[in-house]
Amino acid sequence: MCAIEKTNSTPLYLQLKNKIKKEIRSGILKPGDRIPSETQLQKEYGMSRVTVRNAMAELEVEGYIIKVQGKGSFVAQSDMLRLPIGVTSFTEDAKMQGIDFQSSVLEVGLKNEVSEMDKEFFGLQEGEPVMCVKRIRCANGVPLVIEENHLSASLQGLEQEDLTKSLYDILINKYHMIPSNKGRRSVKIIFATEEVADRLQLSVGTPVIESEMCVYDMNGDPIHTVKDIVRGDNDRFMKWYV
Repeated sequence: MCAIEKTNSTPLYLQLKNKIKKEIRSGILKPGDRIPSETQLQKEYGMSRVTVRNAMAELEVEGYIIKVQGKGSFVAQSDMLRLPIGVTSFTEDAKMQGIDFQSSVLEVGLKNEVSEMDKEFFGLQEGEPVMCVKRIRCANGVPLVIEENHLSASLQGLEQEDLTKSLYDILINKYHMIPSNKGRRSVKIIFATEEVADRLQLSVGTPVIESEMCVYDMNGDPIHTVKDIVRGDNDRFMKWYV
């Protein structure tokens, strides 16, 4: 594994988690391979036991590794480990797969129409708005996803950012918000309305996937909710979102 950069602002446990994840995704670590023990990782990287355990716990939750009592941790036996799962940006996922990626902004600004999910997630009082970033995400020139992110209204400065690029890069580097944990709220099949069909270049009534998710930082504090409407006629791209 590569060296951990202790001068990096990214928390050590997240650096370790991401390095192991990268080696699994790239095939350096294969399904069934044994992960170095927590003691070995502590010694190799000069980390505390808690730091290593936090990294390993998140890898287990995300399905990258399994723990076998008395034997250690192993790379999970799953083809899905070759896909970009976990809390990564669409931009990063596309680059990892060699995809020509583009985004266009449909809407950015405060939004007063707040869902019950947003009220619960952000702890909003009646009448409080959210910051909305709505985009079309394309891969190889094909409209793939209508993505609507809702964030704290305190992030209104996002209006001044280049949101055709990675939102996560902006959140991490400018606002020091590190997406770390996600919780899927719902995934369902719906039928494309006229607006959805126009945006995704589909026929009205075509089945599409609608998913909603909440994303938290490493401390469990809310970062954003996101609703994706994903075209389901391209298996290579669709499986990123299910």
